[in-house]
Amino acid sequence: MVINGKGLPSNAASKQQLRKVFFDCDIDDNSILTKEEIKKAFDRFGSVFPGFRAWRALKRVDKNKDGCISLEELDDLIEYAYKRGYINIS
Repeated sequence: MVINGKGLPSNAASKQQLRKVFFDCDIDDNSILTKEEIKKAFDRFGSVFPGFRAWRALKRVDKNKDGCISLEELDDLIEYAYKRGYINIS
């Protein structure tokens, strides 16, 4: 893990970890995340209510309103998770 001067994971390393978990949860490996796949990721992140968090993430970052997160929307999903404190993934 990359550590910055304050002993915390760097932003880039944390976001890279989030990206990996989201890709790991892409069950059908089609580079499109469904609500269930996003829910699984938030469950792995330790969310108390992963279903709610997945629903909320879709409301915030699904720009084309197709009910899924495409590669074009993935960076926004990662930013959403990062801003909510999902940074220490084990």
